[in-house]
Amino acid sequence: MTKLRLLALLAVVALVLFPAIAFAQGAPQLPCAFHGTVQVNGANVADGTVITATIGNTTYTATTTTAAGASTYRVVIAQPELKSYEGLTATFKIGSDTAGQTGTWQMGGNVALNLTKGTPVITPGGGTLITGVQLGNTTSYNPTTGIITIKQSDITGAKGATGATGATGAAGAAGKNASSVIGIIAIVIAIIAVAIAGMVMMRKPQKP
Repeated sequence: MTKLRLLALLAVVALVLFPAIAFAQGAPQLPCAFHGTVQVNGANVADGTVITATIGNTTYTATTTTAAGASTYRVVIAQPELKSYEGLTATFKIGSDTAGQTGTWQMGGNVALNLTKGTPVITPGGGTLITGVQLGNTTSYNPTTGIITIKQSDITGAKGATGATGATGAAGAAGKNASSVIGIIAIVIAIIAVAIAGMVMMRKPQKP
């Protein structure tokens, strides 16, 4: 009787435990999905660009599509049996280029992760790309030619203050003594005049 009771007890335990174990082993392993936009140098990528996610030395791929004017992707990473991805980091590639972002795997997760590569190209006012810079009278931008004109004063700055007066220069050479020359000429003229007067006086008057 005791053996029968023991067997019955073991049977009850088996009926209770085995389904629980079987359920636990057969419980679904929910995947983790990553999704978002994709840009290279600030621009959308072509439809069909391959997005590669790598986690635990295993790769998963998806391709991009265009939605609401943006390149988008969605890659689903399912956890293999007898292997755990929980908390592991997933790295991504846009085509052959490594994206600047990574994500953390979580069971049943739906992680928003925008992937980018490179530096966005800046366009002033959303117009034409800058093609050149020149100096001018005003600072302006021409969206048709893509040329920025910079006012000269914006570069050179305001005029500085007047500098200090320089030292007095050396004295010039002395001029000729004009008064001495004039005096000599006057004496010569006077002598000539006296000589002429003497000659006139020495002449004898003629008889009538």
